[in-house]
Amino acid sequence: MRRVVPFLSALFFLLSACQKVNNQQEELTGEAIVTVKLIDAMCSSVILQIQEDSLKKFGEQQFHYKGKTYDGIFSSSMNCPIYSQPAVLAVSGSINEATSFKVLISKTAPASSSCEMVTCQAVLSNMPGTFYHVYPIR
Repeated sequence: MRRVVPFLSALFFLLSACQKVNNQQEELTGEAIVTVKLIDAMCSSVILQIQEDSLKKFGEQQFHYKGKTYDGIFSSSMNCPIYSQPAVLAVSGSINEATSFKVLISKTAPASSSCEMVTCQAVLSNMPGTFYHVYPIR
């Protein structure tokens, strides 16, 4: 019995911690069209912030990155070079913070890709754990 009580206490603690995470972030089922702002990028790895307050629940909350705290943050990979061009990546070597654009986000990977893959595989440090596949809306 003495061994069961600490085990049950630890189990209760872990379950309550998971519940707190679930209260902060809602799981996306299917797809959603959202407006995002680029927070940082390196090669095909990107950190994006959802701009609509009502949809920020699909990203991570209170995410700390480079001295700032963000809500509605997720990571993605923009593998097609054409996705990386229009208003998405850096302007003169730095991120254009005023730029936002619409994307379709999904947990499902595309069935096939009709573009050449980016060869750079560098990844930003401290990437959000929430990952969505991103399809830019033109």
